[in-house]
Amino acid sequence: MSNTAIEDQVLQREITRLESEGYDVFVQPRAPLVPEFLGDYVPDAVATGNGKKIVLEVARSSGSEKLKEVAARFAKQREWELKVLLVAPTSSGKTVPVQSRQAIDGAIEEIEQLGQLNALRAAFLLAWATFEAEGRASFAETLDRPQAPARLVQVLGQEGVLTPAEADRMRVLSDQRNQLVHGDLGTEIKSEDLLWLVGILRKMAAMDQMPANPPVQ
Repeated sequence: MSNTAIEDQVLQREITRLESEGYDVFVQPRAPLVPEFLGDYVPDAVATGNGKKIVLEVARSSGSEKLKEVAARFAKQREWELKVLLVAPTSSGKTVPVQSRQAIDGAIEEIEQLGQLNALRAAFLLAWATFEAEGRASFAETLDRPQAPARLVQVLGQEGVLTPAEADRMRVLSDQRNQLVHGDLGTEIKSEDLLWLVGILRKMAAMDQMPANPPVQ
């Protein structure tokens, strides 16, 4: 999938979500839909409704000069808010096979056993591996290659597997995962975070086993 196609997909999913919540969304709007303080800048989309006015911007990096310039124009604005939809790059490399339900369930049990032995860091890293395996089992075409944690959370959030609150917490935990993977052996893993992560894995496992089209009662 090309970079442009991925960005369009991310934007369209956000538009669908906002419209389901009662917003009116306008793609690449012009005046008078664009706020005056943006000048001749054309945002990716504008959403209005529920007492809010939102400018949507799709970006591949929160540190880009273009995005910094746009964000600066919102610094003193109270009527409008800027929502940036970050598109995490896909990871290159060979495709990864989809794991069986039995293999994934076995990994979850192993994580719980490691937790009981207080091997929290080992359990935490295996939990992240299992999280990716769960995601790939459900969305094999989208997640067929090794995934950056940010994109993995992004995709599963957009697909409704993770709630917005769950996705936010996963992003926080992904920072700890990255620290461990890259050699920061002093990274502390809390037992409550591991238990919560296991709960997410159990939830995903239950969703994976639900029939696609439940019988009509």
